[in-house]
Amino acid sequence: MKTLGFIFFCWILTPTLWAQTTTNSAGTGTFTNTGTWTSPQNLTGTATIMDGHTVNIPNNINPVYSNKIIFSGTGKLALTGTSSKWIAATIMNASPSMESFNLSTNWSASSVYINDSFGITHNTPWIDSGQGWSAGTANSGTDYLQYDLKSPRWVQGIVSQGRANAAQWVTSAKVDVSLDNINWVPAATNFTMNSDQTTKVYNNFANVMYARYVRVTPLTSYVYATMRLGVLLRDYPFKSCHEILTNFPQATSGIYVIDPDGYAGANPSTNCYCDMSTDGGGWTLVLNYLHAGNTNPALVVKTNSLPLQGSTTLGTDESASASTWGNVSNTYLSAFTFSELRFYAKTSAHTRVIHFKTSHTNTMNYFLTGTGSMSGIGTAGNYTALTGHSSYLPASSASYFTNQGNAAMTEFPFWLNGTYHWGIRGGGSRWEVDDYPGNSANSTLHQIWIR
Repeated sequence: MKTLGFIFFCWILTPTLWAQTTTNSAGTGTFTNTGTWTSPQNLTGTATIMDGHTVNIPNNINPVYSNKIIFSGTGKLALTGTSSKWIAATIMNASPSMESFNLSTNWSASSVYINDSFGITHNTPWIDSGQGWSAGTANSGTDYLQYDLKSPRWVQGIVSQGRANAAQWVTSAKVDVSLDNINWVPAATNFTMNSDQTTKVYNNFANVMYARYVRVTPLTSYVYATMRLGVLLRDYPFKSCHEILTNFPQATSGIYVIDPDGYAGANPSTNCYCDMSTDGGGWTLVLNYLHAGNTNPALVVKTNSLPLQGSTTLGTDESASASTWGNVSNTYLSAFTFSELRFYAKTSAHTRVIHFKTSHTNTMNYFLTGTGSMSGIGTAGNYTALTGHSSYLPASSASYFTNQGNAAMTEFPFWLNGTYHWGIRGGGSRWEVDDYPGNSANSTLHQIWIR
């Protein structure tokens, strides 16, 4: 089974969500309007499709988990896509993927022993951490630990461990889930949890739940209410940020797990940064270099992982970060399915910003193979300026390095001789954004995204 890793950097946008109990736009528990079931909310109760009405499950909602649907009169449920399907919510994944990111933005708790901040001693709640989360009291029955998936997901259960460095663990707990962090529904009233410090105990819900937030409240404990927690997902990771957004339109920007060639493919699942807002969202980050002026660190080519977005503040030096610094290789990029590239760059030298998208054939092939060039990118119609774009490139591009292999994205792929360049340690020392300093004096940010 491909596993999900733990990561450290994230910036999240907060969405507006509906309650778990909402079944349609009217929130009545019945489908009273003919239309498309784009955001199924109530997965475990009974849904009624009224006489004369049809609910369509499109191809992008794949699949839908629900226990019972009552059809009144001529009410219909239409599976409109070739892969759309309805699966009983009691049918679980025998080998579910697990999410438990080491990110402060994913975790919250009603209390923490001696009020430790996230990541400090008593508040390290992720699976396989060096200690665990400890409740503010030994066991009040009301203290809880909560995980935010950052978008509604199909959730089938939780996995837990005891405290890593002391004989303390939760022996039973209840679990509630929510879409909006306001309205909660029970997913499990009394799970049998851990009996030692290290064993991972897997607990499935009675029904697959559609939720963004998962809250675990210890009921009984051994010595002290302490645990490490992960969330079990019903479906395998999606292949891209675009697939995530298509299936879960309320998804917010941040770090997710994707599997570019699918669960059965050779490539492992990987953490990625998804931009779910720019130009309609669904962008996966494949190149990220936040470079501090007057430094000249080596680049990193990633062959089975993606760079993540950390800071975007110019002057920050992220060169030592294994998670945020780097670009994908040609071969690894070929494992992804995409039809658009997005370029973004800025520098401390001036206020112009490079920000455009393209489906330019030469550019796509060059990045996928390392052979050829971006020749012609500046031609009218070969790119689309996006919000904030104010640079001379790529419109003024007249020169293009060729056949640079894994340096295709970095080694002056498009430029105007002696004037405006895109260079990421180009020529071994030049960091340039729509300018020509010829050195590494300026702080820069370069990014490339795919969709």
